[in-house]
Amino acid sequence: MEWKVLQNSLDEVRGIYAQGVKCGIKKDKKDLAVIYSNPPAKAWGVFTQNLFQAAPVVVTREHLRKASTIQVLVVNSGIANACTGERGIEDAQEVAKEAALVFGVPDLSWVSVASTGVIGELLPIDKIKQGLRDIRSLFPNQSSGHNAALAIMTTDTVPKERAVEIKTPQGVVRIAGIAKGAGMIKPNMATMLAFIATDADLEISLLRSLLFGAVEQSFNRITVDGDTSTNDMVLFMSNGASGTPLIDDRNPVVPVFKEALFWLTRELAKDIVKDAEGATKFVTVEVRGARSREEARLCAYAIAESPLVKTAFFGEDPNWGRILAAAGRCGAKFSPQEVKLEINGQLFVERGVAAEVSREVLEKIMQNKELHVLLDLGSDNASFQVWTSDFSLDYVKINSHYT
Repeated sequence: MEWKVLQNSLDEVRGIYAQGVKCGIKKDKKDLAVIYSNPPAKAWGVFTQNLFQAAPVVVTREHLRKASTIQVLVVNSGIANACTGERGIEDAQEVAKEAALVFGVPDLSWVSVASTGVIGELLPIDKIKQGLRDIRSLFPNQSSGHNAALAIMTTDTVPKERAVEIKTPQGVVRIAGIAKGAGMIKPNMATMLAFIATDADLEISLLRSLLFGAVEQSFNRITVDGDTSTNDMVLFMSNGASGTPLIDDRNPVVPVFKEALFWLTRELAKDIVKDAEGATKFVTVEVRGARSREEARLCAYAIAESPLVKTAFFGEDPNWGRILAAAGRCGAKFSPQEVKLEINGQLFVERGVAAEVSREVLEKIMQNKELHVLLDLGSDNASFQVWTSDFSLDYVKINSHYT
């Protein structure tokens, strides 16, 4: 068995139809997307743990609890429908009801909704209803996963979309996904928005375990600014349209399927960080030699989210003291005299003090667009890795007048 990367995204998955249109929430940009599955797909999701959960998070979570099925997913951008009280819940339900009507879905619980954008504003329901009808008129002949990926963007500058194909003894299956996110990103069991579909027929308990595992090693390893959104959501759909037999956890296909799925979610997660608001650097922060995975995680995030560290990355300043200071306050226990720091393979710090290397060499390392920060705490053998970006002047400009 083997797998390969495909060039398109959701259009590669049999039985999945996607499209994005302008419905008038945003000015002159696509702002409404629909993903439709025929046949209906088994599905599950992971969601933000922010206490201020957006109305679509509440509604979609409840629908999945009832049915573990998605036939239609509706996503709007521009307005988050978060912190909108009972009216927001009613609006999210109204969007779901209209989608069920327009697309002929027999069970309302088979409709999921998602939103992203400005918090505190109400949805323009009439515009969304017309947008749903516009998209329905395009199916099934005019499907475009690319347009759907465009329609879910907010401050993103490029769409995020990936697809893979797996050859199994019983036939070919495909997995594809789209995602959005550029700011307010520190996922906690989810990312901003990500929607993944496969035409394999996954047993529901396997689908759930694969989703949790995929999210943990991808979207839960990224941070742009340390802020967890009110709307974070990852949905995973399996419609069986490939015609291949049911896959349960005993099936020999699972390891290859898992490898391909995990690659896809990691790449989508990295795409989010590479497109972070105002970013000029893509940074991998790896902590080794910790006493436990949790201490390694604490240390990695302390470094990745430090404004002083992130601004030094932007300024290409080899100010390694900021990295050590962040590690020292994270709560992990280690001996400073055992710490070693490397960036892109170049030794910066050895046994807690500056390595014998010229500043010119260190400055040249910092000019790379991709940086790999490796901090070895020298305590034990636990490790953790996250992906982050720098803080630029543009990040401040974007977020200082977002509304």
